[in-house]
Amino acid sequence: MPRAPSPFTVSSIRGPWSRRLARRRAWIDELPWHEPLPSDALGARVVWTRTAFSEYASAAAFAELAAALLAAGAPIELAAACGEYLVDELVHTEVAARLAAALGGAVALEVDLTRLVRPPSPTAADHPLLAAAELAVRISCVGEALTVPMLKVARGVAGSALVAAALDEIVGDEASHAQLGGWFLDWAEPQLDDADRRHLGAIASAAVASFAPLLGGGCHDSGLGAVACDRFDPTFAAAVQRAVVRPLAARGIAVQAPGPARAEARAARA
Repeated sequence: MPRAPSPFTVSSIRGPWSRRLARRRAWIDELPWHEPLPSDALGARVVWTRTAFSEYASAAAFAELAAALLAAGAPIELAAACGEYLVDELVHTEVAARLAAALGGAVALEVDLTRLVRPPSPTAADHPLLAAAELAVRISCVGEALTVPMLKVARGVAGSALVAAALDEIVGDEASHAQLGGWFLDWAEPQLDDADRRHLGAIASAAVASFAPLLGGGCHDSGLGAVACDRFDPTFAAAVQRAVVRPLAARGIAVQAPGPARAEARAARA
C-alpha cells in the first residue's frame, strides 16, 4: 500500500555528528543573513520550499546512483563523486530551508519520502549497466544540467545580496554535478548498443518533459530566487538544447525536446 504523503520538514541533529558537515556547510553562516527581506514574498517562499525538497530528493538520487554505479562495476571515482554530491545537496537543502524561513516561513508541502527516486524501467531492471545509465541520464545529464542555467538566471534577477550569494554557491556545486552523467556515459560507451542508446534517448526526453513544470513551479514575479515565466520559458528552452540535447547527441543519444505548446500549457496550469 502506498504511503500517505506527510509534511516536508528538515531536521538537524547537531552535536558531534554535525562536525562532520562543519567544513562543507561553513559558507551558509557566512552569508549576509542580516539583510532585511520582505516577509510577504509568497512566490519566493514557494520557490525556496520546493527547492529545499528538490535538493533533498537530489541527495537521495545521488545515493541511488552511487549504488547503481557500484553494481555496474563503474570506476570507483564516479561512485565516490556521488557521495560528495550527496553532501552538497543536503547542504543546499539546509540553505534553501533557511532562506524560506528568512522570507517569512516555508509553505506547506506534502511529500512521500519513500518515492524520492524513480526506479529503473522494466527494460533496465535486470541490466545493471543500463539501470545506472538511466539514473545518470535522468539525474545528471538532464536534471542537474538544466538546473544550472536556471539558477544562473535566478541569481541575476535575485535583487538580494543574500539570495544571490546563496545561489552563487549552489551554482558552483551543481556545475560539477551536471558533468557526472557524461563521464559515466563515456566510460560505458563501448558496452552500450544502439537499442540502449534509443532507450536512453526516451528516458532523457521524458525527464526533460517532467522537469519543465518542476523547475518552473508556477509563474511568479522575478526576484529572491523566483523567475517569472517570461524569463523562465525561453531560458529553459535554450538550456534544453545547449545543456541536454547537444551533449547527448554527441554520444549517439537522441532527445526529443518539449515544444512551445508544453510551455504554454505549463503556464496555463500555473
